[in-house]
Amino acid sequence: MKILFAADDQPYSAYALKEATKLALNTWADVTFLGVAAALPAREGETPALVHPLAVTLHRYRELFLQDAGEDSPYALKNWQYEWLPVHNGLWEELRVCRGVKKDLKVRLRVGAGAPEILAAAREEESDLIVLGCARGEQCLWAGAQPVPQRVVNDADGSVLLVKEEQPISRILACLDQSYISQDSLEMINQMATIHGAPLELIGLSQEGAMKKEVYRRLIEIGDYYEDRQIQVTTQLAEVADLEATLAREGGQNLLALWMGKKSLLDRFFPRDWVGRFVAKCPASVLVLR
Repeated sequence: MKILFAADDQPYSAYALKEATKLALNTWADVTFLGVAAALPAREGETPALVHPLAVTLHRYRELFLQDAGEDSPYALKNWQYEWLPVHNGLWEELRVCRGVKKDLKVRLRVGAGAPEILAAAREEESDLIVLGCARGEQCLWAGAQPVPQRVVNDADGSVLLVKEEQPISRILACLDQSYISQDSLEMINQMATIHGAPLELIGLSQEGAMKKEVYRRLIEIGDYYEDRQIQVTTQLAEVADLEATLAREGGQNLLALWMGKKSLLDRFFPRDWVGRFVAKCPASVLVLR
């Protein structure tokens, strides 16, 4: 598993770090921390990234991650080796660096616009999951009124976990409207349920009161899958047109999981940017599975 943790220097990113850390330590995932700066000011005799506040924040996030992982984790910095690294203007230098024993935690800083750079990094890293936070409220913005979370959720090729600031998870609501569900997405929900000790409620979505037999059968199979893993499961059916109202009534300390694959009824029923607008209004953290 490969996790991309996209962050800025705001409190909601610090809280999202806790979720990214829990997932990484439960799966021993490959992890990349990413910050995006509009520009990197240069000072004479200094590396531009070193004087940027976001670089300081990313370093602090790394230290918190390694502290939580512990000295016996695969991320422990015990593997010293020599590597050729770029310095500047085509110059390379062989430096002695320390990496994780089995898993390397990468910390990177990109220059550009927030959402496009995050999405580009996810494609380059072939990330399975993007984790990022956002402030609570109906707009779901990053600092500077940037709709970064909404754009990432809308346009990501893979799955996205959007963590609402200081929002604990006591139940997982998973909406199912298609028969094809990847094993990776099933395991993602399994990990979240295990980490938080949260029961799972499967919501089967129908259109005009009808649900395909194969989708209903898949709903039952998935329920059995999680019960076999000692996760408490309940099921309910909901009309796709009433989904927003249904989930708004649920509210509270939940994680909302949405399967948004190519065959998703949600993708066909709602416009492309619906999921971004919806997760902004949703009071709960959201896991978009693709």
